[in-house]
Amino acid sequence: MTTVSSTTSTTSTTSASTGYSALSSTSSGTGIDYSLLIEAKVQARLVRADRVDSKITANEAKISAYTEMQTLLQTVNTSLDGLRNRSVSTGASTNLFAQRAAYVSNDDVFTATVADGTETGTYSVVVQQLATKHKVGSDTVGSKTGALGQSGSFTLQAADGTAVSITMDADDSLTDLRDAINAKKATSGVTASIVQVSDSSYQLILTGNNTGQTIAMTDDGGGVLSGLGLTDSSGSVKNELVAVRNAIVEVDGVTISRNSNTIADAIEGVTLNLYTARPDTALTMEVSTDLASIKTAISGFVDAYNAFRDFVVQQQAVNSDGTKSDSATLFADSLLRQITQSVNSALNTTITNSDGSVLSLSTLGISFDSTNNLVLDEDTLNSALTDNIDGLQKLLGLNMTSSSSQMSLLRYDTKATALSFTLDIDMGTDGSISSTSVNGDSSLFTVKGTRLVGNEGTAYAGIVLVYTGGSGSVSVDFSQGLADRLYGAIDDVAATYDSDLSTAIDDLETNDNQLQTRSDEIRTKAETYRTTLTAYYARLEAAAEQAALLLKQLTYKSSSDDDS
Repeated sequence: MTTVSSTTSTTSTTSASTGYSALSSTSSGTGIDYSLLIEAKVQARLVRADRVDSKITANEAKISAYTEMQTLLQTVNTSLDGLRNRSVSTGASTNLFAQRAAYVSNDDVFTATVADGTETGTYSVVVQQLATKHKVGSDTVGSKTGALGQSGSFTLQAADGTAVSITMDADDSLTDLRDAINAKKATSGVTASIVQVSDSSYQLILTGNNTGQTIAMTDDGGGVLSGLGLTDSSGSVKNELVAVRNAIVEVDGVTISRNSNTIADAIEGVTLNLYTARPDTALTMEVSTDLASIKTAISGFVDAYNAFRDFVVQQQAVNSDGTKSDSATLFADSLLRQITQSVNSALNTTITNSDGSVLSLSTLGISFDSTNNLVLDEDTLNSALTDNIDGLQKLLGLNMTSSSSQMSLLRYDTKATALSFTLDIDMGTDGSISSTSVNGDSSLFTVKGTRLVGNEGTAYAGIVLVYTGGSGSVSVDFSQGLADRLYGAIDDVAATYDSDLSTAIDDLETNDNQLQTRSDEIRTKAETYRTTLTAYYARLEAAAEQAALLLKQLTYKSSSDDDS
């Protein structure tokens, strides 16, 4: 009998989901590489998912570039904020033009701090005498830890403190007494210390916590104070080490006496900090705009703008063959172009000064180089700061002038670069504002107490004025300087919320979420298709194997019949 064996086999596993034998090898009974066939068909469907994923990747790169540009522009606005001549109420975090600094000809004698908005001016100051802290001492004793032999109590206080009672036992030492006094120093206003006068001589020192405050002591009947040598037999201070004195300062010929070396009420808005008495020396103190802070801010603006400009150049870069650089994610991007044009327009703002001269970036010593980066000439800026600070304030910030001192600006959010109008104001019999109009139109402002609020949809939207005067006409003029205008332009496009860039980023992220969902759906369906194909080809392979087996059996039977 002839034995027939098959050398061709198919390795397979059973799929739990289909019930069919799933192919796991390219060696099949039919000689067909099912795994390659299945993979080719699945990959053909996954091409669509890959195209979707490419869009997601491109969006992510754009989001990253937009976010970087947004951060750079916000840094520019941070540098501009204090230069806009706005108060906190009108939208700024600080106003550098309102900040003041005091320049003293000899700051070893005194220094000064100045409140924002203080009137500028020059003063002659003579520090004739410093305020002192009252100091009194006890008699000396031979040990700071030995018993003093004093028993009784006394009251103690400085002039600005509250009387406290100090009780002593006969075995209390100088150290014990010091500690007892200091336990109540916040209440009494008196601090105790021990001075070692010699190797075997110690003295208790009482010092007023504050200058100009006399120390008072009263014995409660035990004779403790006189026993310690703090008072004499009459109850008066026995050892006065430093007498109480007030500070004496002469400001522009006017003599002022205060019990402190910090004087905040001599010159409005100015606090003098006295260090040394120079009774024969008149020093000059100039209160002026804090020019150093303004210069620092302008320099910071130049650096921040140039960082943004470098980013723009990078996004416009091309290769030697004229194709866009790989780093130019926003090449030919319409939003980048719009933002650049808006920033450039604001940078070219000019303001006409009261003398007819035109103020611009060049007034600050700022110019453009060949790459359109900003270059700062410090000498020109220094001259402008010292010689034309009012002009710089007008060039950079928001400025309002009014024909009435009773009209003030509370808020200004309008994008108008310049605005001039005359308000006709009528007062009611109760003294409140009854109506206001511009050129006879009473629909432009809403009256809310003393406030005049510009109505939405008008040229005055965003303006809030405060008026405390009477009936009449008030002329109001606004000019929006370079820094304020540039800040507004950047805020529109780069603010964290409700700006062009934040909207673009949100839209891209939403689109990415939708695309990711689409990609996931395609891949899920492709895997389902893979399972279906695997089951289908498994069935074909099983049928082929059955046919091959049947053929072998028939061949074997035929051979057996021939042998018989």
